[in-house]
Amino acid sequence: MPWNLLIFPLAAGYYILTRFYVFKYRQQRLDRQRLIFESILLGTIIACFLFSFRLLFEYLFPETLTVVSDAFPFKQKFTITSLLSLPLALGFTKIGNCFLDGKEWIIKAIVRVGNEMELLLENSFSNKELLQFTMDNNKVYVGWVKELPIPSLSSHVRIIPALSGYRTLEKQVVFNCQYLKVYSEYIKKGKIKNPEDLQTDLVLNVNNVVTVSFFDFELYEAFNTSD
Repeated sequence: MPWNLLIFPLAAGYYILTRFYVFKYRQQRLDRQRLIFESILLGTIIACFLFSFRLLFEYLFPETLTVVSDAFPFKQKFTITSLLSLPLALGFTKIGNCFLDGKEWIIKAIVRVGNEMELLLENSFSNKELLQFTMDNNKVYVGWVKELPIPSLSSHVRIIPALSGYRTLEKQVVFNCQYLKVYSEYIKKGKIKNPEDLQTDLVLNVNNVVTVSFFDFELYEAFNTSD
């Protein structure tokens, strides 16, 4: 296969790595040099597969291959073989993603290569654990992570708030808004079945988050009782 035709398998490899759920979210957490290297590696594998398939097809159906080659105006050998890598990569990715759960692969990518904050967000999302967010303006929010942000495409996180307040000059946390009481009243009255129905979601800019930690009501009450 001429070297100039390798551009199509390389493009196919890049498309699969950046669009197929199995690789997409992990690649978004890696640097560009690593992505280029893995695209070349995958593109080479695709090229070898297509080249081997063509040789097998030529051996089994030589006359059919001649008819197909004559039907296209390409004079350079293996051009059609190389071009096939693009529609094959597109079809493989689109069909494959139909049978995969994107959220599941986001979680797997976070577990494998996520940073500490992403691991906390994933834990809250998967296990319904409360997290406490302290913002750079001293506002404090406690809530459950409603959905995981898509890596490298979103710098925000959506939460279902349970409490909100602020930190004093002495860095003590004061909660002045109790979302849980509102949720409880609405559920008792039969207006909603779960807190999500009230659409009280808060979207926090990750870049403005100073600290994130797990929040436990018993520990919070114990410390406040001591004070």
